[in-house]
Amino acid sequence: MTQSPDVEGISREALFALLAERDRELAEAREQLQATTRDFEESLQQQTASADVLKAISRATLDLETVLNTLAETVMHLCRADHVYMFRRRGDKNHLVASHGLSQEAKEFVHTHPFAADRSTLSGRVSLERRVVHIPDVSQDLEYSYEGLKIFDYRTMLGVPLLREEALIGIFVVARTRVQPFTDKEIEIATRFADQAVIAIENARLIEQLRDRQAELRVTFDNMGDGVAMFGADTRLVAWNRNFQTILDLADEVVAQRPTYVDFVRLLAKRGEFGTDDIEGELSRRLQDTDRELRLERSRPDGQVIEVRRNTVPGGGFVLIYADVTERKHAEQAIRTAHDAAQVALRDLRIAQDRLVQTEKLASLGQLTAGIAHEIKNPLNFVNNFSALSAELVGELKDALADVSLEKNKWEELNEIAQMLKSNLDKVVQHGSRADSIVKNMLLHSRQGSGEHRPVDINAIVDEALNLAYHGARAEKTDFNITLHRNFDSAVGVADGYPQEITRVLLNLISNGIYATTKRKTEVGDGFEPALTATTRNLGDKVEIRIRDNGTGIPAEVKEKIFNPFFTTKPAGEGTGLGLSISHDIIVKQHGGTIEVDSAPGTFTEFRIVLPRAGASPIKSGEQR
Repeated sequence: MTQSPDVEGISREALFALLAERDRELAEAREQLQATTRDFEESLQQQTASADVLKAISRATLDLETVLNTLAETVMHLCRADHVYMFRRRGDKNHLVASHGLSQEAKEFVHTHPFAADRSTLSGRVSLERRVVHIPDVSQDLEYSYEGLKIFDYRTMLGVPLLREEALIGIFVVARTRVQPFTDKEIEIATRFADQAVIAIENARLIEQLRDRQAELRVTFDNMGDGVAMFGADTRLVAWNRNFQTILDLADEVVAQRPTYVDFVRLLAKRGEFGTDDIEGELSRRLQDTDRELRLERSRPDGQVIEVRRNTVPGGGFVLIYADVTERKHAEQAIRTAHDAAQVALRDLRIAQDRLVQTEKLASLGQLTAGIAHEIKNPLNFVNNFSALSAELVGELKDALADVSLEKNKWEELNEIAQMLKSNLDKVVQHGSRADSIVKNMLLHSRQGSGEHRPVDINAIVDEALNLAYHGARAEKTDFNITLHRNFDSAVGVADGYPQEITRVLLNLISNGIYATTKRKTEVGDGFEPALTATTRNLGDKVEIRIRDNGTGIPAEVKEKIFNPFFTTKPAGEGTGLGLSISHDIIVKQHGGTIEVDSAPGTFTEFRIVLPRAGASPIKSGEQR
């Protein structure tokens, strides 16, 4: 605006011209102000409309149809259009989801006449080109031949694609029944609201998916076999499933109040769920370290076994999982019972197997030993008999030659030969007797049958074995002597077993002890007194027998082999190496007991036998040992 001139000294005409210029400038200023006001009002109107649409889109309870129809109405108003409608693509079909200004006849036509994906329709062209398509006058567009124009009477059309990550999800159409091209600003408005429509559709899709997922999770949650409850950071019940109520027998009104964990534990404690009257103490224990994981089992008053797990939740709170493991516990107990029964059966089977092996071994060894002994017995008898007879004949020969006159030197020679022959025959008889003793022992070891299976008086059978072994040793060597100590437990009682077999073992151990003490007596000489102690002791369901001597003892390297068959430390002709091996099998395999040895060379040897009171099963008729 120009500066005001000095009115003095100007003509009337110049003054009127100046006033006219001022009027024109004021008119332009008013028009500019009005235009600015209109732009401001339009901008405010657009922002208000956009805000309303965005507010609707942001609502959690989004009604997509309402939002899209509101959006269509807003665009029609802002763009001064006559009709607005929107398609949404599902699969290969396009469905009308929003409209404003369409007649019912037009709506039905759109539903029954899907547009072709070609350039003959606006929607087809937008679908192919994936961009905004503006047709200022459809009558002048050579490609446009949509028959729906007869119903819609469109002249100017604007198509905007609805794109999500370059994918076409729908089409937004704005139309006028008059020829009036849309301005750039109106096209921008339509495009902006199309973007908002995409956001609304995408939000609706995500919310729908979320609701479907929530429904699926709810169904899964409610159909879980376990009872699940979640407590928030404030320890208040947040969510639960039906089995949580069922397992703990909680009424709907109880969980509906969303009790705190303190109230929940207090309720369970009052019902006796924890098996204690100290509710406050139990409450204190339960509330300790709720931020740590927990796993325990609890038996309810009705006998139901519940497994309780507590898992923490990131950000605070925790989840309680209650599992009814009653059937599993019963099944586990049944499995344990079956397993124990199977173990007992397996143990019995192994014992029976060992007994069978022992029976077969003893039978085979007995048959072998008996066969060899009988084969040796006959020729040995001939050797012994004819040796004794030959010794008598040598004596008779000497008597017969006494009356024969011979030279002195001849007589002395014959007498020396006869004496030597008699001496040799005496040695044959002596060694034949030893061989006969060995054969008798072999026959003793080879005998079949273990006798009757019955309760055995332990003290009596040990005492009997001591007497037999002592008198047997005295019969062989009249000058033999040993001190026997009896340390019997009067409470030892009886044990089931085979008396003959147990006696056989005791005789073997006592005889070995007598042999060891005799050998040490020979080595040490005067001042050593041979002694042997037999001890019995009650062990409840077992009995113990100890045979201890103060003989030569057993070296460590020998002790490991003494129960091996045919292993012996006695000189040749004094032992076969079968006694301890057979004794071991009788005690361990036949009677299910144990036999151990402890020894210090040059000091003592002690055998410890432990027998179960319920010993081996009786042998069936016809079974061999």
